[in-house]
Amino acid sequence: MDVEVEAGVLRGADRGEIRVFKGIPYAAPPVGELRFAAPRPVSPWPGVRAANRFARPSLQTDLFAGRPMGDEDCLYLNVYAPAGPGPHPVLVWLHGGGGVTGSPQQYDPVSFARNGVLVVTVAYRLGVLGLLHLPGVFPGEADGNFSLLDQLAALRWVRDNIGAFGGDPARVTLAGESNGGRTVGTLLAVPEAAGLFTRAIVQSGTGVGYLVDQPEEALRTTKGVLAELGLDWSAAARLRELPADRILQAQSRFSGKASIRVPYRVVVDGSVLTGQPRDLVAAGSAAGVRLLIGTNHDEQDLVRMVPPEFVTTLGADSAMLDRARVDRVAAAYRTHLPGWAEREVRDHAVTAADWWIPAIRLAEAHHRAGGEAWMYRLDWRLAPRGRGFGAPHALDIPLMFDDARNRNWRFLFDPDRPDPSRVEAIAATMHQAWVRFVTTGLPGPDLASWPTYVPESRATMLFDDVSTVTEDPDRPLREIWGRE
Repeated sequence: MDVEVEAGVLRGADRGEIRVFKGIPYAAPPVGELRFAAPRPVSPWPGVRAANRFARPSLQTDLFAGRPMGDEDCLYLNVYAPAGPGPHPVLVWLHGGGGVTGSPQQYDPVSFARNGVLVVTVAYRLGVLGLLHLPGVFPGEADGNFSLLDQLAALRWVRDNIGAFGGDPARVTLAGESNGGRTVGTLLAVPEAAGLFTRAIVQSGTGVGYLVDQPEEALRTTKGVLAELGLDWSAAARLRELPADRILQAQSRFSGKASIRVPYRVVVDGSVLTGQPRDLVAAGSAAGVRLLIGTNHDEQDLVRMVPPEFVTTLGADSAMLDRARVDRVAAAYRTHLPGWAEREVRDHAVTAADWWIPAIRLAEAHHRAGGEAWMYRLDWRLAPRGRGFGAPHALDIPLMFDDARNRNWRFLFDPDRPDPSRVEAIAATMHQAWVRFVTTGLPGPDLASWPTYVPESRATMLFDDVSTVTEDPDRPLREIWGRE
């Protein structure tokens, strides 16, 4: 199955109901003189380029093995297209991983393609290589935000090329989870992203709308990484000469010493991003974009299962609050959560601080600007409270992809895997809602069954064994944050 895009002809694989094209370059390799530079256009290739295998993931440290993996040459995407002629609605997926790990290979969007949605999964630069702030170091180049620039380049590629695969460039939904969700929230505020997507899905976006650095904060991180490399600011240009693995090792060392979660962040540089995303959204930067946004009930539960060496890089209890504020909020939570263990109360407060409340605030901001937003929360639990994982961070991924058998997510279900029929039912419910939103712009069958999120009612879809829309769920806990 051959398809012609701007740079040449691609040969993908025909899998019956769907066509798959892997390892498509959307920008030139960001290596050599293009390290710490905005992405450049792809050079055309002669003949037919095989698109039947994934590119290597973006350079990162394997969290479980502790070894480097991937490659600097990472600006590739994958297309999963329905076999029919289209035009099909398009879902562009940005993977999570705290901005330092993750890859498109973790996801199999076959269920979406079988339901008429064309899916594009995108790799982008991570960690220091994607997010180090280097104002003035390389004259004529961007000061930073390289991963954000990569994502913009991928969205432009979709606009210009997706029609060749049967996709509809006028119906593009940008979606992501965790760091991917936070990035979607940021792109809602980026002027260059205007018109590149008309719908957005933010799943468990960590600190979405808030978690960006000001230049002075980003410079402290840059100088910390340089110190790990034995360099001072005057020698920062040597970053293009050093082996990539050495930079990755410095990244890991600095992360281990950092006093904050998520030390590598997008920067308010005054160029790509001109302010805090939530403020820009409230001012109308994305008023015409329909937004589906939500979180999982027990996001913080995931921290219990990550490797100990990764936990040390998380710094404070929360990405949004220092320990004193976590203590204060947890104390307020205790009066509303009788019978909960101390660890459960604290985890629930951090879940709210880092995920639930930022999602609410971004939906409120979007509403103030005249935008439409729909709120959800995944309350479906792997085990009863206090007996194992509840609805941890990342649980939504295998469910909304309707792909719970994917080996990359099986760890979420072991050793106390729920009844398979329960898993299949909740996965079908969430997946169908996502397909509806991408296809029609409504996550429910109609507005009456799932209303938009407005401050007067705060209608929220609670996904569970029996999913229902509830007005202002956990209102007493939400109101605590009005005093914080």
